[in-house]
Amino acid sequence: MVKDADALTEALGKRTPRTKRGRRILQRREPRAVEDAKTALILSGNRANNEVQTLLKDLHRCRAPLATLFIRKHEMHPFEDPQRLEKMCAKYDHSLFAFGSSSKKRPFRLILGRLFDTAMLDMQEFRIQDYKPVHTFQKADCVAGSKPLVLFQGSSFESNEGMKRTKSLLLDFFSGPRPQRVMLQGLDQVVVCSAVEGVTPPGAAAPVVGVSVKRFRMNYAKSGSRLPHVELEEIGPSFKMELDRQKDPDKDRWKQAIKVPKEVKPKKVKNMSKNYMGKRQAKIHVGKVDFDQIHTQFHGESKRKKMADDQDPTKVPFVPAATARPGNKKKRRAKAHRLGDHGAAGTKDHGSGEAAPEA
Repeated sequence: MVKDADALTEALGKRTPRTKRGRRILQRREPRAVEDAKTALILSGNRANNEVQTLLKDLHRCRAPLATLFIRKHEMHPFEDPQRLEKMCAKYDHSLFAFGSSSKKRPFRLILGRLFDTAMLDMQEFRIQDYKPVHTFQKADCVAGSKPLVLFQGSSFESNEGMKRTKSLLLDFFSGPRPQRVMLQGLDQVVVCSAVEGVTPPGAAAPVVGVSVKRFRMNYAKSGSRLPHVELEEIGPSFKMELDRQKDPDKDRWKQAIKVPKEVKPKKVKNMSKNYMGKRQAKIHVGKVDFDQIHTQFHGESKRKKMADDQDPTKVPFVPAATARPGNKKKRRAKAHRLGDHGAAGTKDHGSGEAAPEA
């Protein structure tokens, strides 16, 4: 019976649409190189108190219009049987979900999860504490659909494996669309996620690490420079999350989910790279420099003659005397001339073997 049901499901999944609307729906669900922004399905379980319902409404407000909120309660347990939740997400074309519920063992819990190819990828369950809804702040809300900034504080997001996945989930849920360029005036809100180390429970080796989530509105003021002065004003919601349990994804499906298509990968440019701020850095390779071709003050015909003399092997280069005495050049030349005359006369008188005749 199970094999027949699987075969029937596979056959129904591959059937061709008969209407234009069905073709459009299947065309939107086909994989593409650049996917649209992720949307979220927000719903509550069979038991959900007022705090849980208010938190789900606040999460829907933060993510609108890329979210769908179901107010009615649903009888489902994602960790025990996620198939019904997968069907609802596939029906409304959602790849993220937020599930809130309350029970005697877990009075205030929130489950965040992701889907890949209409199947459950990973999810985490959190205990919610110190919750403050949006209406308690009594502040003006941000523009619906604006791009939020997501800021993570704490070294636990890089060292703890569970916190790494929590960071990835929160970034997917709060980041919204990811355009190539954003105007400065369009950034009006920021979500700050701070890692908070709690008390070590009995029997545990390490303390429980929680995440404090707060939402602020950015107010721009004049600063006397090109960049404005930014002031943060908390507008809610504000709550603290502690990881209770999680479902890790399969390694093969995770590699397939994070795989980047070749069409989207930037083409590598030779001798060019980018730093951590995204600025381009390039290397310029200069060839061998011929110093004889450099334009200096000795150029033209005089330079060519000098180069020809340097290359002539018959000419001996002039080496100045090592015992040259400083002084005036004209005086040295006159003194050398006088010494040369007297030396010639003495050589003439005393050079012969005869005596000089008397007058």
